[in-house]
Amino acid sequence: MKTTTATILLAMLLGACGLAPKPEPPPKPFIGTKWVVQLELPVQGEQPWVRFGDGRMEGFGGCNRISARYGEDSVGARSIVIYRIDRGTKGCDSGTQMAEARVLEVLQSVSSYHITIDLLVMAGSGGALKFRSDPPAEIKP
Repeated sequence: MKTTTATILLAMLLGACGLAPKPEPPPKPFIGTKWVVQLELPVQGEQPWVRFGDGRMEGFGGCNRISARYGEDSVGARSIVIYRIDRGTKGCDSGTQMAEARVLEVLQSVSSYHITIDLLVMAGSGGALKFRSDPPAEIKP
């Protein structure tokens, strides 16, 4: 009887393990990760992206290379300010230029960010932008 009860309890315990939710992978690091903007209507060619590190932001707006200094809070509240964004002067089609202008407008006004796995959301008075890490996180079943 004890063996049967123990076997049943062990089977129930092992079965319950399969029902437990899989642990979520840790978020990608803010600094050093290449973050690709997730536009509702992607532009032709290379998508806008940014990378943060050592007080500097670098990236590509859709037409031109971009760079700026940024400041981040030191207490973990995920507050951020991006200072004047410098960009190149290369021209491109009007749709891509409009997308770049919007990306830069939102980046210039961001005040906070949040990362969940490989999704970065930056928001502020000018709106919000969603980014995915490149490469994306590996989520195992």
